[in-house]
Amino acid sequence: MTKPYSSWNRFSFDFFIIGFKYILVHMTRMWFVLPQARPVLLGWCGHRFKDPGTVFIGADVLFDNIRHARTYVGARVTITSGAKIMNHFIVPGNGNQDYVKGDVHIEDGVFIGMNVLIVKPVRIGAGAVIAAGSVVVHDIPQGVIAGGVPARVIGRIASPGTQGPSGAEEK
Repeated sequence: MTKPYSSWNRFSFDFFIIGFKYILVHMTRMWFVLPQARPVLLGWCGHRFKDPGTVFIGADVLFDNIRHARTYVGARVTITSGAKIMNHFIVPGNGNQDYVKGDVHIEDGVFIGMNVLIVKPVRIGAGAVIAAGSVVVHDIPQGVIAGGVPARVIGRIASPGTQGPSGAEEK
């Protein structure tokens, strides 16, 4: 009589880890997960947060879960509902499924509006504001307001103690 053969040794443990991370990434998009818990869950999936306690992530925010590419998020970052952060993009052209992947860096104090799509490996500078519905495909400098498809700099944020656009001293 032969012993029953277990199929567990046919799969590596990595198969289950990848599946678990996939479930966590998509679970963070749901409305019933507290915004304070989303950075913690995403941290378990490989995304990096400088200070998870100061990051707000709204409902239905998608972080790409492609292997060997990460998203780095600074402190005091707000990512509002519907934003999509993709660490890769498909290269159009010869019909092959070639794609480029890389890290997305979101520095301290960034505000990302509703339904923003961040594509490609990009860096969003400290204190930048990304307008709702924008598509970010290039690096965004620090302290600017960017918007549009593709996102372009449409204004600068005056630092405290400098003159604003109206000429009045800002506090």
